[in-house]
This record gives sequence, structure tokens and C-alpha cells, in this order.
Amino acid sequence: MAGEDIAGGPVGLLLNAAQIASWVHDYGPYIQASLDAPQSLEDLQSAAQGPARRGYDVHHIVEQASGRSGEIPTELIDSGENLVSIPILRHWELNSWYQTPDPAFIDGDGNPTTPREYLNGKGYDERRRVGLMGLRTVGVLK
Repeated sequence: MAGEDIAGGPVGLLLNAAQIASWVHDYGPYIQASLDAPQSLEDLQSAAQGPARRGYDVHHIVEQASGRSGEIPTELIDSGENLVSIPILRHWELNSWYQTPDPAFIDGDGNPTTPREYLNGKGYDERRRVGLMGLRTVGVLK
């Protein structure tokens, strides 16, 4: 409920200001991180090896699901080469990209498919190529 709904006038404005300050404190790092310019792969990998940063997720270039399914060895999936630190809001965009049909990925019938569906049964190198493509598409990787 907005501060002015609880108490009108100056008290309501003060309560609204406190709510806004709380929101900025909680969500500001996510917004700030999402404004990062694209970075080199080396910089994204280095950031993933350091301490966790507010507003960022560690992302697996080759998705973890391929390791859990046994298609790709777990040691490759969890290697530093496969881990990058990316803004959380961009990570959400990337997850959406993986689930959206794209004309760059064609199924056996010649229809656009999602990157995730396209990657079924593909090897590490192709999964990595598509993973890097996704990072470029959402503006995280130079």
C-alpha cells in the first residue's frame, strides 16, 4: 500500500520516500548490473571465479542440464571455462532466448525451433557455440 493511502500529506510523502528508498536498495544492484556494457569472455569468466556479486548470476555457457543428462561430462560443465558471471536480468533474457523459436535454428521438418530444442543430442562444441551466441544476443558478450 502506498504511503499516501495510509496517511495523507507530508507523512504519506515521507512513507512513499521510504518505500522508494527501500526498493532502490533492494533492486538497484540488479538494474545497475543490467546496464553493463558487453565484456570479453575472459572478463566474464574471471568474474565468475571471484566472490558472488549482488545483481549477478553465474551462468553455464553449456547448460547444466546437459551434464545432468549424462550427455556432457560434469567436469566440463562445471569447469571455469564454462562459467561466466552475467547480470541477473540479462540471465532472465537469455533463458527466454533459449525457449523462443528462432529462424537460426531449424528442426528436421525445416521449421524454426528453439535453441534449447535444437541442442538436443548435440555435442559440447556446438552447445558452446550456441551458448556464446546467446550471450552475444542478450548483449553480455562482446
